[in-house]
Amino acid sequence: MQPETNNLPQSSPSLQFPNLSSVITTDDVSQKGTGSYKADYVNWCRTMHLLHDHAPGWQFCLAYYVDNSHVWKAPNGTAYVVGYFTGPNSERTPDFPQAIMDNRNNAIAYEKVSARDLTDSHRRCLCTAAAAQFGLAWQLWAREDVENPHRGESAPAKPEAKIKGIADKDQPLSKEDREQCLGLVKELTPKNLARFCTDFRRDFNLASDVKVAPALTDVKHKDWMNANFKNYV
Repeated sequence: MQPETNNLPQSSPSLQFPNLSSVITTDDVSQKGTGSYKADYVNWCRTMHLLHDHAPGWQFCLAYYVDNSHVWKAPNGTAYVVGYFTGPNSERTPDFPQAIMDNRNNAIAYEKVSARDLTDSHRRCLCTAAAAQFGLAWQLWAREDVENPHRGESAPAKPEAKIKGIADKDQPLSKEDREQCLGLVKELTPKNLARFCTDFRRDFNLASDVKVAPALTDVKHKDWMNANFKNYV
């Protein structure tokens, strides 16, 4: 005798999450670091803006650990967070873990996690979970080209012409290079900014009261940042 199949419960269809794989353009991409430390990224605030525009009603959350904290403890005593998205109709994406790391990308011990570590990891987890679950900015993680919304409208910028009679290291920075260097400096914490300025003045024989930003003008200053900036982030 064949079993009855008419009254068996129907399988639930797979949840359809927003597909944002083609949303970002080069206008959304920022850069940090210089030289070999240069990396493309989408700022967490821009990520939220794109989610609001293209996935309305979806909100990012951090799951609670057993002690009602957002910080989870790994078997080896290091810390991580677990992020997920909720949808406008009570949908929920799978959990997405993100290690809580220091500025060298080493996992931080659970007992040593600070409020700053947690908030930084919340932003990181937001961006990585959005890439994993919705495909938002996946190209940056896979190192694929990002759509340029202005392609064909302007020719590539020509390299700055060198000034004759001036050594390469003393050549002035292009406007773009200088803005990038100053942008990196602005992202430093107050403590690391103070260290950066002290070392910059020392290495370029500047007085202790000289402002660093106006003095950061030449190729040698960018080269110095390429070699040393990793010590301040």
